[in-house]
Amino acid sequence: MKLIIAEKPSLGRTIASAVGAKSRKDGYIEGNGYIVSWCFGHLYELIDLEKYWDPSHKKGDKVSWEESMEHLPFFPDKWGFRYEVKKGCRDQIKILKELLNRNDVDTIYSAGDADREGEVIVRLVIDANLKSKKNILRLWLPSLTEDVIRKGVKEAKPDSEYNNLYKAGKTRAAIDWMIGIELTRFASVKANRFVRIGRCVCPIVSKIVEREKEINDFVPVQYFAVEGKVKKNEAELKLTCKKQFDKEHSTEAKEYADILNKEKTLVTDVIKKDVELKPGKLFSLADLQSFACKKDKSLTPSDVLAATQTLYEKGYVTYPRTNSAYLCKDEATRIDGIIDAFAKTGITDLKNKPGSKAIYDDSKVESHSAITPTERMPASLEGQEETVYNIIKNRFFAVFCATPCIVERTQYVIECGKYEKFNPKGDVLKQEGWQKYEPAKKDTILPALEKGEQVYPDYKPIGKETQPPKRFTVESLNRWMLAPFKKEEDTEDHSEYTDEEWADILSEATICTEATRAGIIDNCIKSKYIILSKGVYSATPYGFYLVDVMNDLNIDLGVQKTVNLSRDMHDIAVGKKTEKEVLESTREMLTSIIRKEAVVTVKADNTAGKENEIIGICPRCGKNIYETAKAFSCEDKECGFALWKDNKYLSALGTKMNKTRAKAILKDGRFLAKGLKSKKSGKNYDAYITWENDGSKYGKFGMEFPKR
Repeated sequence: MKLIIAEKPSLGRTIASAVGAKSRKDGYIEGNGYIVSWCFGHLYELIDLEKYWDPSHKKGDKVSWEESMEHLPFFPDKWGFRYEVKKGCRDQIKILKELLNRNDVDTIYSAGDADREGEVIVRLVIDANLKSKKNILRLWLPSLTEDVIRKGVKEAKPDSEYNNLYKAGKTRAAIDWMIGIELTRFASVKANRFVRIGRCVCPIVSKIVEREKEINDFVPVQYFAVEGKVKKNEAELKLTCKKQFDKEHSTEAKEYADILNKEKTLVTDVIKKDVELKPGKLFSLADLQSFACKKDKSLTPSDVLAATQTLYEKGYVTYPRTNSAYLCKDEATRIDGIIDAFAKTGITDLKNKPGSKAIYDDSKVESHSAITPTERMPASLEGQEETVYNIIKNRFFAVFCATPCIVERTQYVIECGKYEKFNPKGDVLKQEGWQKYEPAKKDTILPALEKGEQVYPDYKPIGKETQPPKRFTVESLNRWMLAPFKKEEDTEDHSEYTDEEWADILSEATICTEATRAGIIDNCIKSKYIILSKGVYSATPYGFYLVDVMNDLNIDLGVQKTVNLSRDMHDIAVGKKTEKEVLESTREMLTSIIRKEAVVTVKADNTAGKENEIIGICPRCGKNIYETAKAFSCEDKECGFALWKDNKYLSALGTKMNKTRAKAILKDGRFLAKGLKSKKSGKNYDAYITWENDGSKYGKFGMEFPKR
């Protein structure tokens, strides 16, 4: 009998279906020589700090952080970190223990998600509960189609080959436990208020605060530019001179414009050529989150990851937590199968391109390759899953489109005497190609000019001023977290990473990993350090205060330190470093920060009441409603009232809650939703979505139609 332990029930059910196990039992499915059971994510967690010196301590007991300071910094003897069963998980642990030790079970498959965290989740269960030696294999699944699962079972490798991955995962948990718990207590006691410290939280918040400071401190500089306009056949072209003038030199700017107007402005050359536009690359998770959040500004990185994870578990896309935008060369056959599957649905203009290094490059893939759809296609999807699936599918179509996208590019050389030379260019779509799947570029139409033609721009001085730096978007922050040492001016562009930058990304010389990045951002938002609104991040007063506390307490969790820790854990996974080496360096860091004898003054907290915008008043208890990552929630946790952004009623209508709608609900009990689509007729309609406090936990939603 073969026992397969999945990371969660949904994955277990998918695997059971593939291997032919159909008989449902309490906590597992059995049949066809297989038993498939599951965890619920983490079933074990690191014990509380107090339990190391107080065996009578129980989880949930109130403790004095002030009193615990005498034990900090704390490091378990011989780095013996201890785990315990999470609350509510004992029944499943009992089931797994019985299954692991059944006499008829001779082979055990660890089927956590195909990453470091998945390895830890299942391995902890096996290590704690298996009483005798059995054959243990690792089921590594890049996608969850039945063919891939059956092939994975047949080709599974000994789990011992993943020992370093397991060590890296446990080391990450230990380091984050020490930094998160010990430095949070230390900072909170010193600041006399709760201050969350985290290995990845701190550099992210610091970066957003730094940008906020740059914006706040920015002093615009006024200047004059000289511009002219060329109009012909309703098309317009603006010519901006390279020469600029300080605001004190407006007279010189006017004189320069007069000089240009006396000169002839001639079209000295017209260059026309066909140019092939390349599609974007296949998606890494970060790139997918960036693209999706830019396309739909109501989405958060967490939303995109959750939707992609669900699509993966249903077998519709490949494994989501990947840092690569490339495929391995030996995946070409798999891609052939996907292209053939879509051809049967009428998508017949796709072609594999196995020789293209822009798609296939083994040097830019480590554990997981880019996200693609699988040959298993959904009959229907709704809400965020539909949005994300279509984005992944359309990018795949664009990359493998057989017909190139061609634009006719026109470039003019326009000269104004010996003073100015302009090189405007415009593109007009000539052959749609991949843009039929992913429209990316609008036509830039220039006035129809001929070589030798004289134009009359009427140059004038135009008053302008320099602009502050932009706040980080989901896209630009993701690019910074992936390549934190890339030049600042490059974080907003779409330039390809260099080979050196790709090597850093694959060695996890990044801020967070693909598996944790969205969750860390959520923690920053829940801690009220930052706000994400319409795809743009901004820092709160509490975020500024966190940076002040870090500076006052010499907590160095900047970019370099965080990147070094990330790289260390990757080095454990590939066998370059040991757990002890990395833990010892963390000991040195914590010991240098937590010096009880040092007298430290922390700046006064002046953030009260400034963390977040008040959305409205709670209809239940009368307290304030604030925006969180997933809802508009009452500040009183005991009350528990929330208007969820992605609630079932609105999702069924193909829409969701946003800030404007939440404010309307709290004020008027309804909002007007325009452009809803009827599932029966396919026609659009408008309706008022109503809400009433009917005594249930989240109230009752309904619909009213506007009077005509």
